[in-house]
Amino acid sequence: MKALFTVALLILLTGCVYVPENAHQYDAKCNVMRKKKVLALEEAVPMANCSNEACALLMASYGLVTAASFVVSGSIVVISNTVYWLEKPSDCKDHNQGDNS
Repeated sequence: MKALFTVALLILLTGCVYVPENAHQYDAKCNVMRKKKVLALEEAVPMANCSNEACALLMASYGLVTAASFVVSGSIVVISNTVYWLEKPSDCKDHNQGDNS
């Protein structure tokens, strides 16, 4: 059962790669747009017609590429979002109140 689940997961992920993408989020308190990175799943080159052994090798290599792209892109996303979080000011003045001095 575990092997069947693993094979099904590999087939679903075969031919896909993870890429980091920029996303923007509006911070109403600070009245600014915040940047962040997210992982996006992109389809790689589809499998062409091949024989049994070639298809098995191709699927295995696509599985490795998918796993490697997840690790590399995931690391980029985590590091980028950490830097964005560190750059964020800890406290913003409420721009909706105005000056009452």
